Amino acid sequence: MYLRGVYSPVEIGNRFKDGQYLVVVVSKGHICIRNACNVALKIIQNDDRTHELEIMRHLRDSSIAHANVTHGGRKFVVQLLDDFDVSSTHRCLVLEVMGRSIASYAEQCPGCCLPRSMAKKVMYQVALGLDYLWKCHVAHGDLHWGNVLFAAPIASTLEEKRLKSYLGEPDLGSVQRLDGRILLEPSVPSYLVRPKTFRGYNADLRIVDLGGAFFHNDPPRLLHTPVHMRAPEALFNRKLSPRVDMWSMGCLLFGSVTGRSFANSILADESSTIEEIQSYIGAAPVDWINQLDVKVRKSINGLGLRSIPLDRYLRIAYDQDEAALVEEDEENFPVEEYEKAKREFTDAELDTLSFLLLNLLTYDPTMRYTPEILLQSQFFEN
Repeated sequence: MYLRGVYSPVEIGNRFKDGQYLVVVVSKGHICIRNACNVALKIIQNDDRTHELEIMRHLRDSSIAHANVTHGGRKFVVQLLDDFDVSSTHRCLVLEVMGRSIASYAEQCPGCCLPRSMAKKVMYQVALGLDYLWKCHVAHGDLHWGNVLFAAPIASTLEEKRLKSYLGEPDLGSVQRLDGRILLEPSVPSYLVRPKTFRGYNADLRIVDLGGAFFHNDPPRLLHTPVHMRAPEALFNRKLSPRVDMWSMGCLLFGSVTGRSFANSILADESSTIEEIQSYIGAAPVDWINQLDVKVRKSINGLGLRSIPLDRYLRIAYDQDEAALVEEDEENFPVEEYEKAKREFTDAELDTLSFLLLNLLTYDPTMRYTPEILLQSQFFEN
């Protein structure tokens, strides 16, 4: 829904910052040419309640960021190249052009599983990038596959003609009001453009979207992470900490190997996610449950899911043995043999992964591994 002051319409051919930036592609991240180099623009509200701009400037300019400039994970985190005012209500962040998300890549793989070597490489890079953020006293706060993109270094160097040739002509769509009235509001764009993305370079990735990020000493009251990947303390409205990132890491590790979400993502809500989490890692602390609304408690208890140990859940999810899963839901469609991923991980590797998950997917945030400890795991050897 387009509301006054919420979105800032952008059109192909627009120029920003005294003509320095020329918009040549309109997408989720508008691609612009500046000094023969392509960059991406992200326009945010000036009164945005997030700390995105503040944190990105912190990662670029602060003394602690400078002290970690040689950290191996820095290159796996999106960096702020420039920022400027678009209007009195909006500001523009200038970022590197990037490729598609890990999620979209995995969808094209057999069983939606990343190949073994890629899964290990991707998860190592995410952990290293997260370690860099933590060393700079920043938590990501919204870590999921949609916020992990492949790098696209070639995209920054393509000339305009080659760029347009690569992406093709823009697919434009008209904008109409549902009530049939004439469009007059300045916040409404003249047309819509179907998003297009670069395939990206499969060697390196970037952790993006710091809109949910926060400083370690100033955690938010709520998270905006997708419900099915939200840490238990957020689901139970408990005090938050940077360790919410490590729950997300556990979910990412599980998904990268098995091809499925740790908790069901289809029509997920807080009640169903809490009950599903309990079926895999045991009951939540009694005081957590008791402070829930009575209706929520009844809803959780009424779902009737049977428990299954986390290690066994990992094994049957990895084998994509849908018949063995305890809950049949919209996400658990039978998987034909020809659709299944090739079994590449050894039993020893699955044992190591299971141990990692036990130390990431736990109710007590203080007991979860830190990125630094996670990186020392045998799972990432070689």
